[in-house]
Amino acid sequence: MNKIKPISIEFFSSFNQETCTKCGICFNKCPVMGLSMEDSVEEIRRLINGEKTRRVLKECQSCFSCNFYCPEDAHPASLILQRWNEAYKKEGLKIRGKHYMTFYPYYPNFRSYVMDHMPKKTKELVKSWADLSPLNGDTLTYPGCNVITYAELTQASFFKDLDIRGRLEYCCGETLFRTGYTNELYQVTKRLDIWFNILKPKKLLVLCTAGTNVFKNVLPHYGLTYKFDSIKSYIQYLWEEIENGKIQITNKLDMTVSIQDSCYSKMFGDDYMDLPRKILETIGVKVIEIEACRENMRCCGIGGGFSLDSAYHTMKLRSATLRNIKEFKKAKVDAVCVYCAGCLATYTTAKKLYFGKFKVYHIIELLQMAMGEKPMSNKEKKKRAKHFFWGIMKKQVPKLLSKKTFKIADLPETPPPYSEAY
Repeated sequence: MNKIKPISIEFFSSFNQETCTKCGICFNKCPVMGLSMEDSVEEIRRLINGEKTRRVLKECQSCFSCNFYCPEDAHPASLILQRWNEAYKKEGLKIRGKHYMTFYPYYPNFRSYVMDHMPKKTKELVKSWADLSPLNGDTLTYPGCNVITYAELTQASFFKDLDIRGRLEYCCGETLFRTGYTNELYQVTKRLDIWFNILKPKKLLVLCTAGTNVFKNVLPHYGLTYKFDSIKSYIQYLWEEIENGKIQITNKLDMTVSIQDSCYSKMFGDDYMDLPRKILETIGVKVIEIEACRENMRCCGIGGGFSLDSAYHTMKLRSATLRNIKEFKKAKVDAVCVYCAGCLATYTTAKKLYFGKFKVYHIIELLQMAMGEKPMSNKEKKKRAKHFFWGIMKKQVPKLLSKKTFKIADLPETPPPYSEAY
């Protein structure tokens, strides 16, 4: 197999109908659907003709693996997003999806509900990231929406010198992109451009792989004009710190894990996908690979809600997540390791509905343990999962059967002050 190289910005270009041969490989190899070749050919034909599909438009989790499988670089994932966007403009999004809109004025939402229930010290930490005063150096460390809900992860000693700035209102728009909401994504980039021009960073360090990809390869398609000298993922940062001796391992961990890869790690190629595995090997953790890994990975489960048909339906998210959990259980490992805080939220919340025991660690937590530091306590992680769960039960579940729809409100270029947004 050829080595996977980092993608270019063209990877997220529009669907190229001229190069598509309707071979069906894209959906036949799909790690989520795995359609027969005959069905796959029929589905891509329907997509191109603007007809209703039997499965693709309902079940796609927009992991973009099909773009890798396509031998003609036709970008089939972009066609799916286009069809979702067309349907959204015509029909709107089911009202249950409003709980997953994570920006002002959609409060409370599944993230803000959790933030309202965080410990006082954590709330103060997150509030401090909304500061608009000049940066301490030339690098803005961007937490991302998911890390904001697990802000304790940033208290590891290897992050102590970073200048972290961000809030939900400065979301990178990743879920808007993956659900096909094009116009809203243009509004996000206008807001981000204004924010970046206030802080004036030269470099961007992103605490999630998804955000790294969005800033690097997606938002330039949607009007982001601010230019960085470099955009780096924290996974790259951690490996550099280990290699140059700044992170010292004092307590190697004797355990086995399977990895939930980020949906976007494949965008940076094999060398990038190797990094979390190198980090784990360095700290004494043995990785047992499951079938759905690396470029063939499946989304943790949140992607089960991205289609217009699903509109973040609780049971579809649960089904997608439990499918992965069952595969992890078959691997008979000590724990599941994630390197996305969104995956951490998905799996810890799913444990409320899964009647079997399994452990989930963020790679930051395992690295802390190998350094002799105390990571976020299991008790606090359980509380966080409880608030994710009850936020869904109270705010979304009562609307599951509603036929009402809504359109996402326009986003003002400048969000209200932090204290007013909440």
